Amino acid sequence: MVIQHICIDALENKTIDEKKEQCRENYNELKSGLLSYPMENCFKLFYRQMYKDFIFFGIKLACESGDMTFMLNGLFQGNRIGMIRNNCLNTTQDQSGGLVNIILAFAANDLKLVGKSMPVSPGISDNGYYKGHYNMMYAIYWKDQEAGREAEKQLLKFMAKKQSKFDLSFTRYLLALYYEDASEISNCLLELCYTVARSNWVQEEIFFDTLHYKLGRRVALFVHGLYHLAYYSLNETTFTKIQLPEHKTFIKEYEEFNIEHGFPVGSHFIHLDDISQYLEHFIDIEMIPEVGVVKDIHDGKNYLDADSFQEKVFANLKSKKLIDYDESAGKFVFRSIK
Repeated sequence: MVIQHICIDALENKTIDEKKEQCRENYNELKSGLLSYPMENCFKLFYRQMYKDFIFFGIKLACESGDMTFMLNGLFQGNRIGMIRNNCLNTTQDQSGGLVNIILAFAANDLKLVGKSMPVSPGISDNGYYKGHYNMMYAIYWKDQEAGREAEKQLLKFMAKKQSKFDLSFTRYLLALYYEDASEISNCLLELCYTVARSNWVQEEIFFDTLHYKLGRRVALFVHGLYHLAYYSLNETTFTKIQLPEHKTFIKEYEEFNIEHGFPVGSHFIHLDDISQYLEHFIDIEMIPEVGVVKDIHDGKNYLDADSFQEKVFANLKSKKLIDYDESAGKFVFRSIK
């Protein structure tokens, strides 16, 4: 596969042992930083460092071995790290800013993370460029008819304006899913494979530096996630009518694996308990809170409540005795980490 050769050239780590050693270095750097710098900043940097290469390292091993559990588990573990990191950062959007993390969670069959990233409690989005797309996914997945009608209006309005080819294909795909049109779903999946490589916003959301963009343009992870969304949203008869895209960026072997095994949920790609209990368990679903929003008193808009999310992450870790800290006047003072 072309993607395999790209991975070999671009990835810093070539073996699991090398990746584990990188994780050990990240952990040691975290411990050192916590002694001198604000706790919140240290963990944000740590999440970014840990996320590096995780997803594509799994894809590399899957392509080399033919064992697609490597890709599944790399997506699962890597995307959980990315979701935690992204939701600790302030943004100009509400919960709809997590759109790509949600789609990658579907690609890993990580429905528990979908529930944390796209919870029922905040309702639909009202602040974000892709709010209609988020709302349609929300409506389809949670079977919310009222939200579906609102999202349909938003997407049709979105299409009436000048948009990129990718954004139009993405919009048409979600509408086809809403209408349960298997033929149009199939057409849109193929179109998305051709256009996702030129969608900078998707690449920027999946990867935190331009070094990995050429990896992102070689495999349509976003499209895999949308295909899985169809699996979890449609009845079996309609879903089986969908044709897998015949395109070099779409790893058919991965979807054949999913179909054969009933779309299994991912798990840890690399176990790190021999290095640290914190490293092993910080992505456990019990550690990850639901995303929430906060209304700005000046403009009346909802924004992602990143501060509350990070505080809850810390509290969850502390309750499981993975970290310890003191809190005073909204500031965290580090004490220990397992």
